Formats: sequence, C-alpha cells, structure tokens
Amino acid sequence: MFWNPILRISLLVLLVPLILCEKVSPKPGLKGFREDYKSITETCQAVGFIKKCQSITGKSMVDFDVRLRKHKRNLGKGSKVVFEKVDLNEGHGYDASSGVFTAPHRGLYVFDWTTLAWQGKSAYTSLIVNGSYKSWNHCYDGTSKIWLPCSKMTVVKLKQGDKVWIGVSSGTADIYQQYTSFSGYKL
Repeated sequence: MFWNPILRISLLVLLVPLILCEKVSPKPGLKGFREDYKSITETCQAVGFIKKCQSITGKSMVDFDVRLRKHKRNLGKGSKVVFEKVDLNEGHGYDASSGVFTAPHRGLYVFDWTTLAWQGKSAYTSLIVNGSYKSWNHCYDGTSKIWLPCSKMTVVKLKQGDKVWIGVSSGTADIYQQYTSFSGYKL
C-alpha cells in the first residue's frame, strides 16, 4: 500500500516543504541569502522538484549576484562599473567581462546595487538600460571624510535582449571593492 504512486506523491508534497523549511536559516544579510538560495535549489533539484533551473511555475529562473574583484578609482562619467566576481548567475544573463546583464526573457526585473564610496570621495552611479539612465544612486559626503555606503533598488520592465549595467552618472567615481555589489532577478 505504501508504494502506491498516489501515496508516494502525496508524501513527497508533504515532505518537500518540511525539508525546505529546515534548510532556511535565520541568518541576516546577503551571504546568508546566497547560502540559503543555493541550499534550497540543490534540495529541490535532488528530489526532482526543480529541473534545469526551472521554477515551480515552469518559467526559467533568471537571477545574478556579482561583486567587484578590485577597487575602482577615478572612473569617469559614462564609464561602466564592471563587476568581475560572479557569485550567482542563473540563466547566464550577466557577462563578467563587460559588466552587462542581457535579459534572456521579457518581463519585470528587480535590480539592486550597493557602492562604498572611497573615504571622502564620491560615487554617483546609475542603472542604465540600453544606454538610457533609469535610476540613480548618489553617494558622497565630502565634509566628514567617511567611507560612505549607498544602496539603490529599482524595478524595470525589459524586453528580451535588453542590456542593463551600472555606470557612472556624474563626475568621477572612487569605489571600494569589498562592500560593492550588483544583483538582479526576474519577477
């Protein structure tokens, strides 16, 4: 009776959420998110719940999370901020050599980037879509001479093939590598 296919599927449907809940940790922050995401994805793939980066709805998953490999100093207006260290790139939309994300599918995308402006310097950055500025991040505090972290999140409707990157929108940018990142995902 236990080997009845309907009972096995019912058992699987009941156990998968329990397994997934045990894999989620209460750790805050991006590192915890990356670890939890990887763990949940591996668990789902192992039990056949997700195959070849397919979400439960059957749509392809698209998400990326990248960081700087080295400091960026004196980047001029219009320069791309190239994030060379790739931690996550589901759907293979991000190109670490150019710093450009290419939308593999049309839809709504969420992008988030954080910059740490060099002590007493500025980093005016923007999310750029196909050469047009869509969202801005103003990071400057010249009076206190502190290391200033700045974050921005935005939602953009993209067509398949649209190109997205982070660029310098004004002046020059001096960006500290360790706390600077860029990420995005398709809703």
